[in-house]
Amino acid sequence: MKSTRNSRLLAALLLLSAIFFNSGLLSAAYAQNEETGAPSERLRDRIKSLALIPLTSKPPLSESMPEEIVEQKERYLTISLYDALTAELFRIEVTPLQKSETEFLRIKAEKPKSFYREQAVAAGKSLGVDAVMIGVISEYTEREGSAIGVESPAAVTFSVEVLDTRDGHTLWETYFKETQKPLLENVYEIEKFFKRGAKWITSDELAKEGARKAVLDFNEYLLGN
Repeated sequence: MKSTRNSRLLAALLLLSAIFFNSGLLSAAYAQNEETGAPSERLRDRIKSLALIPLTSKPPLSESMPEEIVEQKERYLTISLYDALTAELFRIEVTPLQKSETEFLRIKAEKPKSFYREQAVAAGKSLGVDAVMIGVISEYTEREGSAIGVESPAAVTFSVEVLDTRDGHTLWETYFKETQKPLLENVYEIEKFFKRGAKWITSDELAKEGARKAVLDFNEYLLGN
């Protein structure tokens, strides 16, 4: 009986040793992979081409505005993102916006019951790109007042994701949310205040800033990975 227990204990110890040994090998292999910068693990090497899909809106926004105004806001932010992508993105081919819009609308018409993400990935596959960028707007409030004084300031909130066209997996995402505040309430962003001309900006101007920030953040992530 004692001999059997000792045998089981020895077997368990050998098994644990094997597990730790293999874990060490895997860790070493991963570290070596990081040091050599294996291209299969780097997002910037994975994405060589990208298509921007027209942005959409969450129901609260679309229900609070006339449909044509919502479409204008979606269009404006889509164009702002595209302009930022073509101006700022590093070493990635961006599909012309008209081409990606046309293909997305075709897929949307063919698969009207599919979700936005699924339609976007399908459009990306059809376009032959590595990834698609999508976005969802949840707030787009215009200022009430003028550049020199407001009753309520502009506010914009939207999310952006980059999806792998192979499987629809999210490769990267960000979230922009800002309501402009007076200088006395936001002294830590004095530089931003003066860049805006020391005035109250419109929701479109705020959205354009958000679009550029999203692309710069994505570019920085790519360079770091």
